[in-house]
Amino acid sequence: MRRLSLACLTAILCTLPVAAAAQDDTAPVALTCLLNVLCPHTGACRDLGQTIEITEGDAGWRVDWVGTDLPSNYELIADIPPAADAVEQTRLRSLIHRDTNTQSTQMISFDTAGHVVVTTHQPQAGMQVVTGLGTCEAAG
Repeated sequence: MRRLSLACLTAILCTLPVAAAAQDDTAPVALTCLLNVLCPHTGACRDLGQTIEITEGDAGWRVDWVGTDLPSNYELIADIPPAADAVEQTRLRSLIHRDTNTQSTQMISFDTAGHVVVTTHQPQAGMQVVTGLGTCEAAG
């Protein structure tokens, strides 16, 4: 009886990461994220409370900054699946927006565990580097 229980438990545990990875690969991304903290390079971090929506569609990737007219077309630059021996089976993706007119870049990295990091670099602006941190959940 003990061997049967151990065999069943081992079989279940071995299939969990595979099922999680398969689910991540088939579902298009549709997230609502709240950037909780903003850290400009010139001062301390402060609360931000900015909502962004990250979506993957036929036309590519979009990041909509709710309540603003900021650019929203991004391109995928990294899609990193979890390592087989990872403690948490978390997939990481990074998107980038490039603007040659304002000489700026913005990178957004998010994972399947619900975390998001936003980094903006605009060397000629007053706030040259800005980093935002937050959490995401499925849109709906």
